[in-house]
Amino acid sequence: MPIPKNIKREHIFQAMIKIKVEGVPNMKKAKSFHVKYENELWPCKLLVSWGNLYANGEELDPNPTNFQTDMAIKYLKELGFEIIPVDK
Repeated sequence: MPIPKNIKREHIFQAMIKIKVEGVPNMKKAKSFHVKYENELWPCKLLVSWGNLYANGEELDPNPTNFQTDMAIKYLKELGFEIIPVDK
């Protein structure tokens, strides 16, 4: 499933607020790449999934058959976000 094109930067910012309030669920922590925004690191796939919650009323299913991390990274880059690798 492609990422809906109506997810905008404002929806990603709303997802960031949700993460600040609720935290990152253990199974949704970044494994390879983060968004770096204002010196904070954010899991790419979770931002897009929760961004869709604000744009379209539901989370995107994180199952890799629906959308993959590389798709989220590409989309976030198109929205102007900085992507950095996870420090191992």
